[in-house]
Amino acid sequence: MPTQTRSLSIRAARSLVAEWAFPAITGDRVGLELEWLTRSPGAPVKLSELRRLLSAVEPLPWHSVITYEPGGQVELSTPPLGSCSDAIRAAATDSDVVRSALAASSIQTVGVGLDPDRSEDLVTDQERYVAMRAFFDARGPAGGRMMCTTAALHVNVDAGSDDEGTRRWQLAHRLGPTLVAAFSNSPLLYGRPSGWKSARFSAWIDIDPTRTAPAATAGAGTASWVGYALAANVMFIRTPDGFVPMSDDISFDQWVTEGHPLGFPSADDLAYHLTTLFPPVRPQGRLELRMFDMLPDPWWRAAACVTTALMHDADAGAAAWEATVGVDDLWVEAARYALDHPLLAASARSVFAAALDALGRIECDDESARATAAYFDRFVARGRSPADERLSDYAATGELYPTDQTVEAT
Repeated sequence: MPTQTRSLSIRAARSLVAEWAFPAITGDRVGLELEWLTRSPGAPVKLSELRRLLSAVEPLPWHSVITYEPGGQVELSTPPLGSCSDAIRAAATDSDVVRSALAASSIQTVGVGLDPDRSEDLVTDQERYVAMRAFFDARGPAGGRMMCTTAALHVNVDAGSDDEGTRRWQLAHRLGPTLVAAFSNSPLLYGRPSGWKSARFSAWIDIDPTRTAPAATAGAGTASWVGYALAANVMFIRTPDGFVPMSDDISFDQWVTEGHPLGFPSADDLAYHLTTLFPPVRPQGRLELRMFDMLPDPWWRAAACVTTALMHDADAGAAAWEATVGVDDLWVEAARYALDHPLLAASARSVFAAALDALGRIECDDESARATAAYFDRFVARGRSPADERLSDYAATGELYPTDQTVEAT
């Protein structure tokens, strides 16, 4: 909570952000976050019903955590595990439990990046989300769309320290546009084609860029993230009476130095501020690669395998670095055109080749390796992504949602 006198200096704030984001961790752990849209025939899904159904299956076999997003999305987060195979096994096992529990009550979980026909109304009265919605609504409609209709896949890897941490930070950003393009899966919006292959990522582009734009600069990971975090707008101030959304832009470092009628920020306010930043690569003791549209089974396995191979295998990472020359800043083009963009298509082919070559060196299980190879053959080698398949299905049938959420990986 804010204090009436200054209790946090800029120097202390910078030190805390660096310490929290990039602790002295070296390792190759992997964690996955799978976020599913939910649908129920004939009626909106109620958050209370989701909680009731899923509380009955907790704890999950691999102890993944279930959370609920403001539009009724269900997110499953695995613990950090020692290999890509273990992370995938945990996500697959625990998500099967979650999805089966919901399916038994006729609630469908949908593996796409954006719901093409869902209301953008909040289904929760949680104060954080109500205040967040007010902050975004004052700046345009994209925030509500992001909060209530989007679903993502996150691949989390140990951030590393010193030179290895800098390498991983910069490589994650370097790969970002190619990964957005290769795994785009949200071309429909408001019941029709949107003109974007990843309408989910376009929603993020359209909201407050101080908290959603890529954070990397030419400097090291620590320095670039610290500057980004303190320059980001304060979303809301927590008080004993609740959350107060900011109607005017005020950066966190400005709040530290100038204060606000509600007080000066504490270290706890800084920690909470960091949870309101959503760049495509976010360091929180781990690197969260957040640029993926949600994908159906088994394609989310391919995203996990490719990302882990490139981030953990030095040879694959070096090859991918070279393959992404000239496309590392094409975030908007990746979301709009995906692999229709010739430079991104060429980059994706080379990046996948490097990743596929490395799968045997990163402890990737055979089923997931086959799914990754099948993904390459079905999409990347042909200059396509799942978004293209969704558009073809829509043109042929008019269906807004995939009819089968488990795809045969052949």
